[in-house]
Order: sequence, then structure tokens, then C-alpha cells
Amino acid sequence: MLETLYRKYLSSFQDHPLATEIQWERHNLFMSEVGSRMVTTVIGAGLVGLMFYSSAPFSALVIWFAAIAFVALNSWLIIRHHYRQPARDQSLANIGYVRRWHWLNLYLSVIWGILWGLTPFLFFPDASQVQVLSVLMLVVVLVSTPSVTMGCYPDIYITFLTPVFFSFGWHLLSVDFGGEWLPVIIAPFTWVSLVAFSVMIHRTHMEAIILRLEHRDSEKLAQRRTQAKTRFIAVASHDLRQPVQAARLYAEAMQSNVDLRNDITINKLTDSLHSASQLLDRLLDISRMDAGVVKVKKTRQRLDETLNRLAATHAIHAQEKSLSFSLQTEQLWADMDTGIVSEILDNLLANAIRYTHKGSVKLLASNHHGMISVEVSDTGAGMTEQELDDAFEEFVQLADSEESARQGMGLGLPIVKRLCHLHGIKLDVMSKPGKGTTITLCWPAADKPDAAEGVSSHSVQQGCLRILLVEDEEQVADAISAVLVSAGHDVAVSHSLQKTRELLHSQWQPDILISDDRLPEGKNALDIIHCVHSVYPQLPAMVITGNTSPERLKTLQSSGLTVLFKPMSADKLRQSINELLLSVE
Repeated sequence: MLETLYRKYLSSFQDHPLATEIQWERHNLFMSEVGSRMVTTVIGAGLVGLMFYSSAPFSALVIWFAAIAFVALNSWLIIRHHYRQPARDQSLANIGYVRRWHWLNLYLSVIWGILWGLTPFLFFPDASQVQVLSVLMLVVVLVSTPSVTMGCYPDIYITFLTPVFFSFGWHLLSVDFGGEWLPVIIAPFTWVSLVAFSVMIHRTHMEAIILRLEHRDSEKLAQRRTQAKTRFIAVASHDLRQPVQAARLYAEAMQSNVDLRNDITINKLTDSLHSASQLLDRLLDISRMDAGVVKVKKTRQRLDETLNRLAATHAIHAQEKSLSFSLQTEQLWADMDTGIVSEILDNLLANAIRYTHKGSVKLLASNHHGMISVEVSDTGAGMTEQELDDAFEEFVQLADSEESARQGMGLGLPIVKRLCHLHGIKLDVMSKPGKGTTITLCWPAADKPDAAEGVSSHSVQQGCLRILLVEDEEQVADAISAVLVSAGHDVAVSHSLQKTRELLHSQWQPDILISDDRLPEGKNALDIIHCVHSVYPQLPAMVITGNTSPERLKTLQSSGLTVLFKPMSADKLRQSINELLLSVE
């Protein structure tokens, strides 16, 4: 029972994540008040001496005031030392400072308790009942005044109370109150009440401290995220402008110089636009995961083939920085979503190379007792524990130099963390500043499938399709039409719901509908699809959108429609059309 009460009222913060901060906070609160309470208590003790000045023996008065001087001088020297030599830092490493001051404050509570415990011995033998009760009332007022002492350190408070009320209670037993029992029990009753009150208020006080600290940490986190998003906007703006600027200049150069209209310039233009698209895809990944619309489609695949493909790409980037890159793997089969696993490893390898300036980057994969273990390790900058926490927050981009600070938007590791959780992959990180980082992925291995169970790839070659494209942006509509027409399809373009209705009442009958999600007059893709399905109920439909709002993504996901996100490649558009037609066959 006592252990239950102790855990409930006195030790609730010991296992709290903020335990260190809580100990420092209650120490600071206690010490901020202890000086003023000592002054009040000295004044109270002086008043007791004056109360018995005419009735008490001279020797008793000398002992009393000498004891006050001794206790007050001890208190003043100790508190003065506290203010002259404050803590170097308020961390777990310096928590011994709090413990030392706890013992010093216990010492002060003992000598103050003994001082007040002397009162009955020095003054009560010749005191009147009025004087006795007056002193007792003064003591009760002094010790029961609301104080952080009660809530912060009940043990210090109880250490002070015990000799005082034990002494008063003992002497009240020998006083004749004419048969009245209430004055006799007032001292022990007051002690029990104050102790119980102190223990209960301790829990309330600790909860208040915890709430205050959590609120402070929440404000700091919000401030850090705001600052991180501000940095992200600057970095994203810079990173997005670069490929767009390059693409614009390549296009203008080809316009003004016929000789530059060749495969080399076109490839450079395409690469620039692809880089811009990748940056936007990072943002889209976060939005889609926030909306919960990313679906994991696991199939039995050769993981080593995926690793070899990724290694071939990243080995080139490592070579450009004069880094050693190595891959060690065996034949590994796993039930996995190849796209998700590839994106996870692609982010990890890119980060490893980015933050490693000399040494090596290693990719290791093996099967340990039925569990696949994939390690990405480097000899780069490494991270502290705080930096590790920050690295997995959105828009926080760590860098050990001004140059590397401009190399990314800080979305890689947050995406990795979310994708690992989504796929059921255990993620472990070990890092030491200046030594490097090792990130380990772990999930169940799978047996090699029978030949009949092997994954077969399907390709569909469609003939000429009549495609109804609803897109209000003329340039985007023209570009999509060009891609589809070049693939041999017949395309009819509509820019609004009204125009779509007119097309539906013509002789032209579509085979597939592709609609933008945000259209004039507050209409969207679902309005277009509803309109088209009223005439052609079974017509396959696809949505293209640049809207990354999690709420809208959830709505589109729940509709069961195929959704493509801008910017998209021509190959992705053609592939999505084939997959859509396959799904309705």
C-alpha cells in the first residue's frame, strides 16, 4: 500500500521523458523562493523572542537569539553560495548539482526544525496558555503558507515539520487545559494534515511543471519547424529555379539557333525538366503520405536485382566525388513494393554520398535467420543525437558546409521514415560525429518462388483511342494532346464542363476520359466524370492534378479513380492509360 501511494504521489515523474528537465525546474523554483521564506521565518522567530521577553529567563533568550543568528547565518551563506556559483549547464551530465543542493536544503530544514523545536523547551515552562497557543498559531501560519516548498520537495518540508510539531505536541500533553482535549491533539493533527496536504500538492505541482515544460518544448518545436519551413522555401526556390532556368535557356537557344535543335540539346532540356519534376515529386510524396493515399503493393521480387540497379547509378555519383563505393549482396527474395524500397534506398544512398567528402559508401545486404538486412554505411560527417532527431523532421536539412547546405530540401529522411513505417520495414540508425553513419533496414525474407509463380510483366499495345481530355490550361492541354497524338490517338480537348456537355452530344464517342481536377467555375474532375458517366456509364476515367492538399488527395483516393500528379512524364501518361484499360478488360 505504501509503495502504491509513493508511486502515485511522489515518483510519477521519475520515468518521464522530461525527468531531467523536471528535476532542474523544481530545483530552480525551490531556490527562487527559499531566500524570502528564510527572511520571513527569521522575523517570525524574532517575534517569538519578543513575545517572551518579559517572562522567559535571560539564559533562554540568549540561547534563542543565538540559535536564530546561527541558523540565519548558515542559511545566508549557503544561499549566497548558490547565487554566486550557479550551475554550469542544466543537463543530465550535471544533475549531481541538483542532488547536492537537495542535501544542503535538507540540512537547512533540519536546523530550522530544531530551532523551532526548542521553543517549548525554552519558553513553555513559565508561559501562559494564551502564549502557548499564540506561538502554536504563529508556527502553523508560517509553515502552512502556500509555498513551492510543499510541492517541489515534500521530504524537505516534512523534515522541517517533524521536530517542530513533535516538540510542541510533547509539551502540550503536560499543559492543563481544564479537561479540554482539542488543544492536546492540535499539534499531531496539524502535522498529519500538513504532511498529507504536502504529499497531495506535490503531484499537482509536478503535473504543472510537466505541462509547462511540454508546452515550452512544443513552442520550441513549432518555432524550429517554422524556421525549417522558411529555410525550405528558400532552398526549394533555389533548387527549383536552377533546372527551370536551364530548361528555359535551352528552349530559347533552340528557338533562335536552328543548329542547336539536335538530340544533345533536347536531352539537356529533358534532363533539366526531369530534375525540376523530381523536386516537385518530393513534395508530392509528403502530401500523399499525409493523406494516407500511398498504397503498398507487395509482390515477390529479387531484392539483389534492385540493389544492383541502384548501385550502378550511385556508384557514378560516388566516383564524381572520388569516393569508394561497394556493394555486397547475395541472391535475396522478398515480398516487397519495389517502388517503395527503391525510393527508400535511393534517398539513403544519395544522403550517404552527399555528406561524405572522403572515404567510402557501402551497401550491404544479407539474409540473417529469415530476416533481410540492408545496410547503407558511410564515413561522412555523422550526426549527434539531437541532429538525428532533427534529420527525420520535415524541411530540416543538415549540412556540414555552406556548399552542402544547398544540396537538398531536407525531405529525404522524413520520406524514408514514413515509407519504412508504411512498408513494415524496421529502421535503425547509428551515427557518430566525424565517423559516419550506418542505417539498417530489416524485414522478413521470402522463399524463392516456383517458376509458375514468377512475376510476369504485361505490356499492352493499344491501337488508336478516342480520348476526351478536359484541361483548362491551354499550354498543358496542348502538350498532353501532342504526346497522345504522337502515340497515334485521336484527342478531343475541352476546357470546361459546358464544353464537355457539347462534345458528349456530338457524333464523336470517346474511349477514355482524362480530366484535370481543378476547373473553371469551381468545378472539378468528379463533376466532369459524373457528367460523362451520365451518357457513357462504363467509360474509363483518369484524373490529372497538381493539387497536393491531403484532404483533396483523400477524396480522390476514396473515389477509386486512377490519379496522375503533375508534372508527369509522357511515358508515365502512356503507361497509366494502358494500365487503366487493362483494369477494365
